[in-house]
Amino acid sequence: MAHMMLFQPTRLQRCQCCTIKWQGVAPHKHSRGTTVHRRAVVTAAMTPQEELRKLETDRINLRSEAEAPFRPLRLVLYGFSVASAGVAFLISIPQLIGATAGAPGALQTDAVLQNIGINLGAVALFAWLFSQDWKAREKQMARLAREEALAALTLQLGNGKRVRLGDLQGASRPVIVAGTQQQVSDALTAAEPYKEQLQRRGVFVVPLPVYGGDAGASMPSAGREELRWRAQPLQPAAWREWFGAQLALAPNATLERGLYVGLRLDGRVRASGMGQPPWARFAVELAPLEGERAGLLG
Repeated sequence: MAHMMLFQPTRLQRCQCCTIKWQGVAPHKHSRGTTVHRRAVVTAAMTPQEELRKLETDRINLRSEAEAPFRPLRLVLYGFSVASAGVAFLISIPQLIGATAGAPGALQTDAVLQNIGINLGAVALFAWLFSQDWKAREKQMARLAREEALAALTLQLGNGKRVRLGDLQGASRPVIVAGTQQQVSDALTAAEPYKEQLQRRGVFVVPLPVYGGDAGASMPSAGREELRWRAQPLQPAAWREWFGAQLALAPNATLERGLYVGLRLDGRVRASGMGQPPWARFAVELAPLEGERAGLLG
């Protein structure tokens, strides 16, 4: 027999005859025998900010799995080994009591103590391995989160297009130069002798004068002739916040000589440090890009 149930539209309810949850569905009709729902199930929609956070989390998880594909399996095996050795240790306790009390049919005390030692050693070993792998995962996830935050920062190309730094992946190797306006200008001047070689290797400069008394002052806008060489960062406060977070992780780093971060084609950090970027090393070590760069920088 069909029946009708009314619920408060603002509460998440569960049907008593099935396992489907819904929100704001009133009335909710179904046949008890067939469990056929006559009203569509309504779920709460995510806000745009929640969707962006979910997409970012999914990207980080995918990159983590791509970099360490066997880590989840190792963590499961280590955890299972800890649990198995722990159970074996607990079983050995009554065996030890029986052996010391001289119970009939009990194992020898030496054998029980040996089993306890083996099980405790296994628990300690696999727990340590699990801990080390988990710490490595946390460091990796933190690094990937920082790289994703950097990729979300925006800049303006020489042709006027506004893009995310992450949009340049596969087309260039960005090098971000941060410091005072004088430090950034000096770094660009130092790159001039290697400019042609660096461009052939996809090096793309993002000058960021966000420190010192002239913080916030922008460099001369990049024209079309510099489309493949440099871009103008937008929202300097967001860029400075990102560099501030990196400085907090490296207490020995200072702003006296400026900072730089160089990225790979896939967006991962290749090199970073204080002072000017090693332009000469980049010009020698980086492989030239084959063919013409297309897309945003084409």
